[in-house]
Amino acid sequence: MSATTGLPKTTVTGIANRLLHRGMVVEHTADAGRRNRGRGRPASGLTLADPAGLVAALCFSHTTIRAAAVGWDGTFAAYRAFEIGSDRDQQRVLDRGLSLLEEAFAESGSALEQADCAVIGVPAAFERGVGAAFGRISDAGREAVPELGKLFGWFRSDPQPAVGKRLGIPTAAENYANLAALGEATAGAGRGLEDLLYIKLVEGIGAGLILGGRLHRGARGLAGELAHVQVLPNGRWCLCGSRGCLAVTYGDFVESIGRSTYPQPLSVADIRELAAAGELGTRRILADLGRGFGRVLADVCVLLSPEAIIVDGALGAAAEPFVAGMREAMDQRMPSLMAESVQLLTGELGERAELLGAVALARAGQLPAVTVSR
Repeated sequence: MSATTGLPKTTVTGIANRLLHRGMVVEHTADAGRRNRGRGRPASGLTLADPAGLVAALCFSHTTIRAAAVGWDGTFAAYRAFEIGSDRDQQRVLDRGLSLLEEAFAESGSALEQADCAVIGVPAAFERGVGAAFGRISDAGREAVPELGKLFGWFRSDPQPAVGKRLGIPTAAENYANLAALGEATAGAGRGLEDLLYIKLVEGIGAGLILGGRLHRGARGLAGELAHVQVLPNGRWCLCGSRGCLAVTYGDFVESIGRSTYPQPLSVADIRELAAAGELGTRRILADLGRGFGRVLADVCVLLSPEAIIVDGALGAAAEPFVAGMREAMDQRMPSLMAESVQLLTGELGERAELLGAVALARAGQLPAVTVSR
């Protein structure tokens, strides 16, 4: 710090001591290898102290609402979850999510309005200030053809302005796969990696990109829309206006396994248990799905050369045959040198990935018109 700022070492030491006294930074001893070098007092490092407040994390998928009061260090003070079911009214779903947040904060001994900030995870291709990028339909259209609401889902507009105004705290909205990517990159399987691709599967198909250690949103914030990569030129039409997208080719991940294969619908837990038990049919289906995704991801990896692909941790035991299928397809479609350099990892955070990604987004200060500081 002295060399960078040009200040005398004594001045820098004095400033550091005052910051330590105020609790704004914390001191940690360097690793053992460095401690053994030279004489005198062992070297130590300084890092910013975690703030004492809470982040309000509210994450929506196509099926589930998750709400949590989370400390800046990633510690969960309270957590709630709720199945959306067939409700496709945006305001009702948002109200339910905010009620869950209020319950979580009450359990933590605080009021929601006392949160330092709020981060909302939203499903589907998302443009800040606009909302859903694909499948927009007017209220008149929804009233005229109610079934269209089921097709296009509950999410239409950017919830950030309304939620921020209602809570009176800094608020940001972000694509849920992007948040999951941030979560795994900072607190999960991607710790220490600068370039990675996170694949969301269980509650909707999506991807998040971390490039150079930063979340990559691309033009209009639409980077990582894996669901809308074309895999069949003459396949079924998709709501994005294209044909044969990954989303319509494989459909809902769980339904694509259980729709015509088993005598009754399967849950994610059922699929995990069947895979863990070694049920041959389930494992072969998972491997074939992995090959389908691997063919798409091979091209992505040739272009971006990530260090790793992290697969949705909510798969649990079902991830092993799925990843094996991915690896097979990628090895066939990529130069061997590039294929060998890409690790295929299973996420460590499961359903907590988006919530911890919300904290990571807040820590990075990526809230509209607000600098998060302590």
